[in-house]
Amino acid sequence: MIVVVDYNAGNLRSIQKALQLYSNSVVVSDKPEDILSADKIVLPGVGNFGKAMEHISEKKGDLSIGEAILESINKVPFLGICLGMQLLMESSEECPNCLGFGVFEGNVIKFRNVEKIPHMGWNSVNLVKDMPLFEGIKNNEYFYFVHSYYVNPKNLDEVVGGTSDYGTTFPCILNKDDIYATQFHPEKSGKIGLKVIKNFIEL
Repeated sequence: MIVVVDYNAGNLRSIQKALQLYSNSVVVSDKPEDILSADKIVLPGVGNFGKAMEHISEKKGDLSIGEAILESINKVPFLGICLGMQLLMESSEECPNCLGFGVFEGNVIKFRNVEKIPHMGWNSVNLVKDMPLFEGIKNNEYFYFVHSYYVNPKNLDEVVGGTSDYGTTFPCILNKDDIYATQFHPEKSGKIGLKVIKNFIEL
């Protein structure tokens, strides 16, 4: 079962439809028990870091969504997308007093010295390490972005799987073991994005 985590951050239908192209077992859920029993977990989302973490931290029975994710994240393949990527960091400038999951050391920072925020549209991705998630995908393919903040991990050489450029070079893929995260939206990135989705399902 692939669980798409619902934490009131929208944008669930498009990732659900993309996953269903390759799997008959896709569930959208905000139930910790579903997350704990998942074979794979997808954490999508758009919106505000602080509001997202507030909802994720609410107890639903014995556990919160966040507690269930942290219990499962090292056990099954995991994919964070857009805000779902940023939430894996320790903190964010968007909500200075909020804590993220801390799966990756570092914070989330806002774009500076650029003409327009958010960074929106198609941009190329430079793959800097080999990853099963991007098997069969050429370097510098274009993916679809919509974001005003980007991740700033401490141990760049260990966890950054890909970068892109918008006023500065920023990490747009993080990877540690079977934990993956993308700043771009694979489900909105045409055939090449669907290849990422297919690779995730086949992990």
